Amino acid sequence: MDGEFQPLTREPAYLKVCRAIEDKIVTGDLADGASLPTEADLCEQFGVTRSTVREGLRLLEQTGLILRGPGKRMYVSRPKTEDVAAAASRSLSLGGVTFREVWEGLAVLYPPAARLAAERLDAKTIDALRVINADLVKRQNTDTQAVVEGAVGFFHAIAGGLDNRVMLAMLDSLNMMIEASLSRVIEKAPDARARIVTAQAHIIEALAAADGALAEQWMKRHTDDIARGCTVAGLDLDAPVL
Repeated sequence: MDGEFQPLTREPAYLKVCRAIEDKIVTGDLADGASLPTEADLCEQFGVTRSTVREGLRLLEQTGLILRGPGKRMYVSRPKTEDVAAAASRSLSLGGVTFREVWEGLAVLYPPAARLAAERLDAKTIDALRVINADLVKRQNTDTQAVVEGAVGFFHAIAGGLDNRVMLAMLDSLNMMIEASLSRVIEKAPDARARIVTAQAHIIEALAAADGALAEQWMKRHTDDIARGCTVAGLDLDAPVL
């Protein structure tokens, strides 16, 4: 029958407790590090049983919004950027995201991020990038894991230097998902190590010169090159990252 309504669903009380506390954390009424009222106080304020309060707190604890401190008191813990990135990476991986989707994300997001980095990165961050690259030069022919860590660490340092938590969370979630495929690329693509080192060096010099266009150009070459390496390594780009 047209216009027919479905029955309203009744939310369990513990979900209402969870969301009421969550709302106060999100709006800032409960600041990071603030202690929550005791279970007894929450029972009185919400007009519910202790088991209902405990279940609501358990859900909040699972999401990382509250932590258990000394004396069994619960404290507000706003998610940090790295926690957001890790959660996004884990959720996408469990959802079956493919290598192709990850590499396309890199290709779309990192070149313009490099352009922005040329405007924003300070001398300390650029020096850190030089250290990463120099260490990679020393270890590129001996340790695959070191090359992977250097490649991902390089991306992370650029993302972190943008002073933008939204971009850092998005870019770092991609960083966390490329490590497994990078190992295969580095082991099976003959010149992958040298090409990563060279691309990093050019990107660093462009960043040091505050040349956004050149930084973007070299970052595009770098991400395209890694994608080609996947093909050379025989990686199935449509396979899930997990």
